[in-house]
Amino acid sequence: MRRSAAAILIILLAVCFHASAFPLDHESVNSFDRTFMNSYDPVKDNAATVLEIAAMSAPAVLLSQGPDQYVTIGLMYAETLALTWGTTEIIKHLVGRPRPYMYYDGYPQEKVDSGSWNRSFPSCHTSMSFAGASFASYVFWKYNPESKWRIPVTAISYSLAATVAVLRVASGNHFATDVLAGALIGTAIGIGIPALHTLFADKNIEVSVSPFGLVFSKSFQ
Repeated sequence: MRRSAAAILIILLAVCFHASAFPLDHESVNSFDRTFMNSYDPVKDNAATVLEIAAMSAPAVLLSQGPDQYVTIGLMYAETLALTWGTTEIIKHLVGRPRPYMYYDGYPQEKVDSGSWNRSFPSCHTSMSFAGASFASYVFWKYNPESKWRIPVTAISYSLAATVAVLRVASGNHFATDVLAGALIGTAIGIGIPALHTLFADKNIEVSVSPFGLVFSKSFQ
């Protein structure tokens, strides 16, 4: 009986807290982010997710390299996505920044209930999109240094990623600094992973991603 009463009290306190604490105060946001912040827009939210998938699919252009390269490219891209997602999520949980829509009436209650309302920095949609764009562009240029398609591949890939970033801000899910950080993380890892593979390939050193970070292993012949 006491446990039931305690549970009811906790629920009531949570409801009261949400009702009194939200929406948050706009003035607590720095002037740069406050300039671009928006209330929640589910249409733009869903559009960003669709384009994120498109941006992450950009490396499909590398299928033109032939079946003998599929395993190498596939493993590098899997490492890129894993490290990008892991890095972004770790920072999200360490920072715990409220999302812009929490500063407006009409914020999505389901996101509050799920706990994602304070996982704003950095933007995972943006980091994953820029990881895909950067990986596709860098690897395509490496494999095809003389191809006339290098610039179109890069332009289309980054255009998709940039559009995702804009929509994440416009949908009220992220601040401008969230997507800037996400773009930096995605770009650094999207280029960094294949660059490391290229750097150490001639030295018989293999690069892989583990739950503890990058792992370097050397083979002796």
